[in-house]
Amino acid sequence: MEFYIGTYTRGTESDGIYHLHVDDDHHQLTCVAVADNPSWLVSNGKNLVYAVSEVSDGKSSGGSLSVFQASGSGQLQLVETRQSLGDDPCHLALNDHQIVISNYTSGSVVRYTLDKSGTPGEFSKAEHHGSGPDPQRQASAHAHSTLLTAGSIIAADLGMDRLMIYNKALALQEEIILTAGAGPRLMAATHDHLYVICELSNTVETFRRSEKFEHLDSVSTLPDNFSGASFTAHLELSADNRFLYGSNRGHDSIVVMAIDDGRPQPVQWIPCGGRHPRHFTLTRDGTRLMVANRDNNNIAFYKRDRDSGLLEDLDQVIQVPAPVCIVQV
Repeated sequence: MEFYIGTYTRGTESDGIYHLHVDDDHHQLTCVAVADNPSWLVSNGKNLVYAVSEVSDGKSSGGSLSVFQASGSGQLQLVETRQSLGDDPCHLALNDHQIVISNYTSGSVVRYTLDKSGTPGEFSKAEHHGSGPDPQRQASAHAHSTLLTAGSIIAADLGMDRLMIYNKALALQEEIILTAGAGPRLMAATHDHLYVICELSNTVETFRRSEKFEHLDSVSTLPDNFSGASFTAHLELSADNRFLYGSNRGHDSIVVMAIDDGRPQPVQWIPCGGRHPRHFTLTRDGTRLMVANRDNNNIAFYKRDRDSGLLEDLDQVIQVPAPVCIVQV
């Protein structure tokens, strides 16, 4: 299996983007691109890898989007760099026609069209303005991620406790107001339901998708007996739409949720193999889950039962400096 690993480089020993080859007998880790805080990566599944540079110049224009050409050996060659048109871009959403950037600190969403070669072209931009009740985390808008659907772009804003529904041209169509202080971070969706993991409230919020979004349920990502400080990070949906997975930073766990009639309920919490599980990925065949533990500089491996959704610790850890994103290619 082949993966690209995004990392934090500032104040760490990382140099940028790493290529990871894993098989049953060994692994090989190679730095394939020197980059500044490449904290989120996406691949077009062919020959291009896109990365944000999560940096700020204090003028709402400090971050960037880089496009890399991948070779058969996993090496990356820089092809193009564009401004993210905002500070601290932290997420990318990609399809064949567009790539959308979420600029966290400046609270903006930027869409670039893609030509047939995958090169960014024209851009449009939506700026968020607002705040939430947490004076440290929600003093202003913080666009954290987007989800691309057939006809819309859904943006989660952690600072405003809102989901912003845009059309393809980034014209606002609808707003969903979440519980004050929830801090929506990342999303996953089926045809009928939208799931939002909230960083500050440590919940997964479920919405039914119809002409308007209807809130159905809220469930904690933490066990009832946990009383410490924790903040959610990543969210993924299994390919069969039967299970959700979320990461808890503080509790330092992965929560497994079984979905019944669209509503997720926790069925397992398993230690993540380190501290601060910022990101994880389900392998394409659904048999493994890999967790990027930023503060322990490692990636931990788990076996996944495709029928029950449950995870088993494989007691296998690979050292990677400050990993924060894992993309299978």
